Amino acid sequence: MASKFTPVRRKYLIRSWIVGAVYVSSMLGAGYLIGNVGVSRPVAVAVALVPGFAIAAMFYVTMMMISDTKDEFMRMLAIRQQLVAAGFAFSIASVWGCLEVFHLVRHMPTFYVVILWAIGVFVGQVVNRITYGVWGECP
Repeated sequence: MASKFTPVRRKYLIRSWIVGAVYVSSMLGAGYLIGNVGVSRPVAVAVALVPGFAIAAMFYVTMMMISDTKDEFMRMLAIRQQLVAAGFAFSIASVWGCLEVFHLVRHMPTFYVVILWAIGVFVGQVVNRITYGVWGECP
């Protein structure tokens, strides 16, 4: 049985898994090195930056997937999905931030916005499925 993944989708999945592995391993490594080993501040800063750069790479991987997609309808679905994801993440972060300013909720570290974006990517797929009947190019 032939794979249902297009070459663009396959490349996106491979790149995403690589970047995801770098993110997870660098978060675990940073936690261990900074929390248990007690590395110097410059080393701690360098180690702590790696997972952040991995997240930046994930956005780049997503941009490459969109630019590599030749079918205009599928590209539109991918862009729409990313706009839904960004709107979802920014909306929740903004509401939380307003509550936080007035000391009504606890502080949330800003890197959680990326987790909201990732959830929003799925929300964007659902929105595409409901409105257009297809999930789109992104997994």
